Amino acid sequence: MPDFDRTGGWKPSAYRPAIGRVILARVEVGETITSIVADPEMPCRATLYRWLAMHEDFAADYADVRRVLAENALWSRDQDDAARRVYAARMRGRPHRGGQKTRYTLCRAWAFCEAVAAGMTLADMAGDPALPTPKMVYRWLRQRPEFRAMYERARAAQRLNLQLDIDQVVDRATPFNLAAAKREVAWLQGRIGRLTPKLYRTRL
Repeated sequence: MPDFDRTGGWKPSAYRPAIGRVILARVEVGETITSIVADPEMPCRATLYRWLAMHEDFAADYADVRRVLAENALWSRDQDDAARRVYAARMRGRPHRGGQKTRYTLCRAWAFCEAVAAGMTLADMAGDPALPTPKMVYRWLRQRPEFRAMYERARAAQRLNLQLDIDQVVDRATPFNLAAAKREVAWLQGRIGRLTPKLYRTRL
């Protein structure tokens, strides 16, 4: 995931299709735009809406996701109850086989958290069948407390690895490469800041 510059003024677009897919996956599992843009690894709200205006494919996919969510929200409780009654009548006398089989396993969750701790982003992991998709990740974070705890530890390990990188840069610094070392340290510190969870005080 690129480092988003949230300061004002013109700058080249940081949009990538992989980032768009991550945003759509988070919207699809029910996360709000406010929650998404609060993530330091996601663009700010103005940038997100600018991408929707500039990139037709992204805007079309976003509209499809929102349409499906709206249709699901409009599905009334009476209709849902009626569908369940029809299904129960059709399945009466048949063995119950349960719902859709979950793709969550501790092995897959562990592999994902190891990749996060190593510094990989969801965009980097795209296409690897051994790792979950962004949609699966955000669903697991919402539904599985043990996975959320693993993920938080992986993020902490990622920040620790970045701090170790800073120590190595400082150790290699000399009067001849001091300016470059300072820039690299500043970039790493900014990365740590973006990965650190934000805590907000409750207003009295």
